[in-house]
This record gives sequence, structure tokens and C-alpha cells, in this order.
Amino acid sequence: MAGESPLHSFLKRVGAAFLVNQGCFLVDTEVPLSRTGRTHELDDHRVVDVCGVGERLFEAERGLLADYVGPTGGRPEVKRNVLRGVEVKVSRSDFRNGFFCSGCNFNYLLTPMRLVSPWEIPRGVGLVEYNRYKFSVELAEGRFAFRGLRVVRKASFRRVGQHQIDNATAQMVRRRLDGGPEALLVELLEGHSENGYNGQ
Repeated sequence: MAGESPLHSFLKRVGAAFLVNQGCFLVDTEVPLSRTGRTHELDDHRVVDVCGVGERLFEAERGLLADYVGPTGGRPEVKRNVLRGVEVKVSRSDFRNGFFCSGCNFNYLLTPMRLVSPWEIPRGVGLVEYNRYKFSVELAEGRFAFRGLRVVRKASFRRVGQHQIDNATAQMVRRRLDGGPEALLVELLEGHSENGYNGQ
């Protein structure tokens, strides 16, 4: 993003890897979180630095699977998508300017070490600290093994509207299809020729 410091940009990538470890299967940066499910000037939407979509088990609603009784006698559990967001702050002035950390089901603040104290951030928001002197990362079995990244406080679950989850997910998926149908056509033709066909 234009005007952001190298440290802010780097910590957004760290935040993306952190969300992968949290079970997110789709992660992107600068994702608009819409209150009404549409991106419009009247919507007053915000943008979160890093957003991820993962799954969580919830007890089924009364109308859903009403006749089914689970093995333990209770209502069955169903998987639903949840949003996890990371807001990055790299200076005290940046932190004092405020931050939007409430648009996801799980919200985190990622900062350099000792930039803020846990009591300074809203209740329910997680705090993750980056130690530049000890930081290292490796990829092992699909997970990132971090040194120098510490969860000071875990995030608590909060409910957000399903339309907000759907809208953020759609925004991220659209970006995955960057370049639109034309880019996909090029990939199809290249793949076709790589498999021994000449395009006729």
C-alpha cells in the first residue's frame, strides 16, 4: 500500500502467516469489512490490514436438523465460516490514531514488542508481539514455526453479521481471480499447450 513503512508491510505478511496458523484457508490484505454487505459510500465500510477466513464448529440452530440427535444426546454441530482480522500498528502515534479491530469474529493487534500494553486495547482483542531481535520463521507441515512472535493475549469470539463474513470472503476470492477471465484464458491455453496440444 502506498505510503506504508517497510516494517508495516512486513508485519502484514507476518499477520497473514499467523492467520494461516490459526486455521484460515483464505488470507488477504487490505480487505474491506462492510457493515451492510455492500461496498457503497453510504456504507461507511472499513478496511482491515489482514483478514482470513477459517471454519469453526457451532451448535446447530433449533430449526436446522431438528429431528437429529447427536451421539452425546445434544444438538449436532455444524461448520461455519468465521473471519479473523489482524490490525498492524508500528508506532505509538499510529496506535493513538485509533484502529478498526472489531469487524471480524476474532480480532488481533500485531505490534513490535512492548509498543502497547494489553490493558490499552479493547476487551476481546488479541495482542501479538513481534521481536525483531529473535524473529525467525520456517515452514513445517503446512504451518509456520515462528520464533520471536508471541501471543500476549488471545482474541475472544464475537458475533458479526453473516453478510459481513460473506462480503469479506467474496472480496478475497475476487482478488484471487485477479486479471479476470482474460488471465484465466491465458492460463488455460498455456496449460493446454504444456500437455502436448498445439491449440488447433
